[in-house]
Amino acid sequence: MNNLEQEVDQLFIDYFRDFSNLDLKAIVSYFHLPCVFIVLNDVLVFSTAAEVEEFWTPRFEALKAADFGHTERHEASIQMLNDHTAMASSLAVRFKKNGTKLERRGAAFAVRKTDEGWKIVTVIHHSPENVIRMQ
Repeated sequence: MNNLEQEVDQLFIDYFRDFSNLDLKAIVSYFHLPCVFIVLNDVLVFSTAAEVEEFWTPRFEALKAADFGHTERHEASIQMLNDHTAMASSLAVRFKKNGTKLERRGAAFAVRKTDEGWKIVTVIHHSPENVIRMQ
């Protein structure tokens, strides 16, 4: 892995750590503004941190209600497009506090390097079986 790939990888190491802690304020900080989420039946464009927070709040509440414990990142891959943009893909495996598997989620990401560091510009949720394996 080259230095830029390591920087992008670190973004997702940190993101998954903070997601596991259900740290809403930290999660919001990972997103570029504006950003786009492509979910099952919708395309969502967020221009403010408050809008990103509004998206995640009910999802974090649902995870808390499901006795969520942590998320592990699997099958991670990164493709640098240039020195300031990259694509990433991974499988997120969520576990309950007792260690049993809660769910699996797939997502692809477009990221951009900003003055504040790497930020997630686009999230594309997809089937966990369709993780993109970058070269």
